[in-house]
Amino acid sequence: MLRALPLCLVAAAAVPLTEWKLHHPEAAQALRVWASKDPRAARKVFAWDGLHPEQTKALVDWAIKNTGDDVVSFRTKHQDWPEFQDLLDKHRPALNDFAGWARQNVDAAKALMEHPRGLEQAGKQLVPAKSRQARSR
Repeated sequence: MLRALPLCLVAAAAVPLTEWKLHHPEAAQALRVWASKDPRAARKVFAWDGLHPEQTKALVDWAIKNTGDDVVSFRTKHQDWPEFQDLLDKHRPALNDFAGWARQNVDAAKALMEHPRGLEQAGKQLVPAKSRQARSR
């Protein structure tokens, strides 16, 4: 019975994804600002999280532990991730800024990464998909 108590406390401590913005309003606003600087890159990062949430978590963990390092350093340890290489080739500044967001909002970034595909879900709220009309132009 004593062993079950800490597990209950851990489960209770996890913030439900639907409440993440409420618990971390400054981080949510900072993520919104990041996404608004380059919406196309943000949508790609959010989609990458939807496909590879474990890789996004690894990037966030790395960014927090390696303050000041360029995301190219992360890539050297994960050369078997072609989707990340594509993101890096096309959106390196946005990836570095995202790493900066994680470094400045450590608790919020970790809380978001507790939910697989959490970044993708947050992104759907922050950056609406392009309208069909806009895509046809």
